[in-house]
Amino acid sequence: MARKFLSFLGTSSYSECTYCFAGMEKEKYTSKFIQEALVKIVCDNWDKDDKVIIFLTRDAEKENWYNDSDISRRLKTNLESVSRLEVIPISIPDGKTEEEIWEIFDIVSDQIEEYDEIIFDITHSFRSIPMLALVVLNYVKVVKSAKILGIYYGAFDAKNSDNVAPIFDLTPLDEILEWSQAVNTFLRYGNTGHLKDISINVLKPNLANKEKWAQDTGKFIDSLNDLTMCLYTCRGMIMDDEKGANRKSISSASTAVKNNLEKIDKIDGGYKLKPLVPLLKKIKERTDLFNESDNLSLGISSTKWYIDNNLIQQAYTALDETMKTYICVRFGLNSSSKDDREEIAQKALKIKERKIPEDKWDVKPEYLIKVKELVEELDCELVALSGKIGNRRNDINHFGFNNDSVTYNSLLENVNNYYKEFINYVKKHENA
Repeated sequence: MARKFLSFLGTSSYSECTYCFAGMEKEKYTSKFIQEALVKIVCDNWDKDDKVIIFLTRDAEKENWYNDSDISRRLKTNLESVSRLEVIPISIPDGKTEEEIWEIFDIVSDQIEEYDEIIFDITHSFRSIPMLALVVLNYVKVVKSAKILGIYYGAFDAKNSDNVAPIFDLTPLDEILEWSQAVNTFLRYGNTGHLKDISINVLKPNLANKEKWAQDTGKFIDSLNDLTMCLYTCRGMIMDDEKGANRKSISSASTAVKNNLEKIDKIDGGYKLKPLVPLLKKIKERTDLFNESDNLSLGISSTKWYIDNNLIQQAYTALDETMKTYICVRFGLNSSSKDDREEIAQKALKIKERKIPEDKWDVKPEYLIKVKELVEELDCELVALSGKIGNRRNDINHFGFNNDSVTYNSLLENVNNYYKEFINYVKKHENA
């Protein structure tokens, strides 16, 4: 692992100017070469294990790396004089064909090793290079767990009357890509792992500065993580919004997500927050379905979410339990009571499905009358559907060791069909 400064060298005859970051005018450096300025300003405290890597074509090497006739165009000499770091020139093709672009991709990525921390200067070379740089950086973040410390552009054309040119910090562009990928992962798969990583890594500097937008964004991500963990672990019962309830209930966690997003909406976070708001609102659209006030509606919404995100085991669990909830609601039982659900609703379903004689019933005396009434009231359509769902749920819970175990494709197809059957049944009997 090392810190590495990466830059492309062009062929133009560059003019001298003073480079500095906005708001950091005391830390400035005068040179023809942005690479020299950045190494001096940004990399001055690096140690001997860190490296400066300059990618150059044959023409760039001749014109600006070590010009035999013009000592002012010798970036090699300049870098070696201002830095103790190892300076490494790497030859690249001109990048005038697709094949050469891919070759450059390979060359650049090969210079980055596992866990390296990267600063990338995209000032010079072909117009395709900035896009290539972003692609390479995202690639090595995944393949080599590299970390991006900064992406910089020396804006010579924007210099002022005092010949001072700004250095643009384009690192937020990489952060926007991170946010976009993380939000997309959640929207497609219901996974908040990437967002949690961002809250730890990307927001860290802003949290250290106690920036309000970063604090509230972090709280939003934490609440979203609570929601997904409640979903993964099937915390489906509606709970009072007491302290800590958002870690125990899908509904309470969803409310926390909504409230935290509203706080972000009221904050002026400038350019750092502005691109995030539309992304976070996409999450809100996806999580609004959990803002339900009753166990039945929440169970139905959760089951649909599980199916959409291919969470098959959770889908069967939610659908099976939601059927019990429906029976409780329809027949005047308490859907939040374990006894009403298991000792009355579940046992009545089992008795009806298996046609168990009354003298063989395993029912507690205090529930016998209720169970008997329910057995008489339950229709065969609902009982049959409950039986099919229960069989497939058992197939999963028994690790596929049941004699009638099926493929995962069948499990997914079946739960989707069972969900549709259940919804149609509920609609058909909603006025009954």
